[in-house]
Amino acid sequence: MKERSKKNKKKTQEIYGSLKEAYRKLEDSHIEMIFRLALLTEFRDPSTGTHLVRIADYSAIIAEGCGLSKEDVAIVRLASPMHDIGKIILSDAVLKKPGKFTPEEMKLMQKHPEVGAEIFKDAKSEIMKACGLIAFTHHEHFDGSGYPRGLKGEEIPLFGRIVALADCFDALTTKRSYKPAFSFDKAVSIIKEETGTHFDPAVVLSFLRNKEKIKKIWESNKDIEVFLENMGIIEDTFL
Repeated sequence: MKERSKKNKKKTQEIYGSLKEAYRKLEDSHIEMIFRLALLTEFRDPSTGTHLVRIADYSAIIAEGCGLSKEDVAIVRLASPMHDIGKIILSDAVLKKPGKFTPEEMKLMQKHPEVGAEIFKDAKSEIMKACGLIAFTHHEHFDGSGYPRGLKGEEIPLFGRIVALADCFDALTTKRSYKPAFSFDKAVSIIKEETGTHFDPAVVLSFLRNKEKIKKIWESNKDIEVFLENMGIIEDTFL
C-alpha cells in the first residue's frame, strides 16, 4: 500500500511537471507571437525591434512605479509593443513621409488606434485584451485633446496612459525622418512641460522617480543602435 502511494505520488509529480512545461512553452510561444506581430510595422521602416524592447522596458518601469501588481506590470511589458500594430493599414508614402502630413494623411494616421483595437476585438486572454486597450488609447491625452476618442483624465485606461508616456519619451529621444533625436535631459524637460496636458501627472511622477532606471535603458539601447548603424544593419537612429 505504501509502495503504491509512492508510485502514485511520483506519477502525479511527473504529470504536473509535464503540464507545467507545456504551459511554459505555450506562454513562451504566446509572447513570441505578440512580439513578431508587433514587428510587422517595424519591418517597414529603418528601425529594428529595439524600439519595441525599449517601449516594453520603459512601460514596465513606469507601471511598477505606479504601484501596479507584478501581474499587471508583466502584462504591460508584454502588451506595450503592440501599441502601433494598427499602422499596418498605412502606405509607405505615409508611414515614411519625411515632412508634415496633409490633413488627409493625418486622418489616415489617426485611424491606426482603432485598427489596432479591432485586431484584438473579443480577445479572451488578459494579455490580448491589454494589447487592444493599449493600441486604442495610447494617443489619448490627459486633457482630452488626443485621439481617436478625445478621452480625458481617468477615462483613459491606466495602461494607455503609461504607454503614452513611454512611447512619447522614446519618440523624443529617437531620430526620425522629420526630426533629430533630443538629448535625455531635453526629453525629460518636455515630458515635465506636458504634464497635465498630454500626460497623467501621476504617471509622470512615476517616470521621474525612476528616471535613472529609464536612463540606463536609454543609454544601453543607444549603444546597441550605434553598433548596428556602424555595421550597416540599420540607418542612423540616435544623434
